[in-house]
Amino acid sequence: MKCLFKMVKPRGYVLFLILLSVGYLTACTGIGGVGALGELPKADFSIAQGNTPNEVVVINKTNMTSIPYWSTSNGLKAKGDTAVFHFTFKGTYTITLAAAGNGGIDSTSKKTTIEQNDPNACQGTVRGFIAGCSDKTWKLNPAAYAEMVGPAAGDGSWFGNSAASVTGLRACDFNDTWTFSFDAEGSMKYDNKGDFFADTYIGNANSVCGVNSDLSATQKPWASGNFNYKVIPNSGVKDLGQLKVIGLGAHIGFPKAVNGAENTEAPVESITYDI
Repeated sequence: MKCLFKMVKPRGYVLFLILLSVGYLTACTGIGGVGALGELPKADFSIAQGNTPNEVVVINKTNMTSIPYWSTSNGLKAKGDTAVFHFTFKGTYTITLAAAGNGGIDSTSKKTTIEQNDPNACQGTVRGFIAGCSDKTWKLNPAAYAEMVGPAAGDGSWFGNSAASVTGLRACDFNDTWTFSFDAEGSMKYDNKGDFFADTYIGNANSVCGVNSDLSATQKPWASGNFNYKVIPNSGVKDLGQLKVIGLGAHIGFPKAVNGAENTEAPVESITYDI
């Protein structure tokens, strides 16, 4: 936002000083009122029940013409005099209105409580596919090329596990389980059953199945643990969505495979996978 001040100098020269404000600007006036921006709006809004128990409608009640920007404590955003927010899980959420007027921006927040989980949210959604309506457990497909490496998505020309390795060399990969819960936290439990494939860089690095006690202190987060996940819809190479696993050491399949690189030194905080 800018404030314009007129400064008159001798010999007819007129200079203009432009002041830029970082953050919210309450109000500005120049000498003698030149360049006045107006009063600061007083942000206010009401909350009404939507069409379902998990839906609320917010209505801008600011005392003057303004541009309303909405946000919620769980990351939803909207713009306009009215907005509809759908909350999948029960709980108390904070809704914030930032009203932008000629005199600057004012904001206010209110809380709304959702009494139940949306009983339909697990049907026909990517999140429901991954976690079911309560929880769902996944394993690697016990087949050749369930694990593969290549120059492009779906291309295992660099490496692919053999069918025999499912119960042989890499059996310690194929007994792992990932359990995803349909909850507000996005809970994911990884269980490696106490063993892992020591693939040239992890544990004893001897390309056989090792046990968790072989892991170094830095590598231990790659073992079993409780993590979180997030579904990113309408994304990924096939537009089927993406799955982000969150927490130090969270991974699916190869521990060292991270976004855009390999990391054989230590676990990372999150990895995003195409579905």
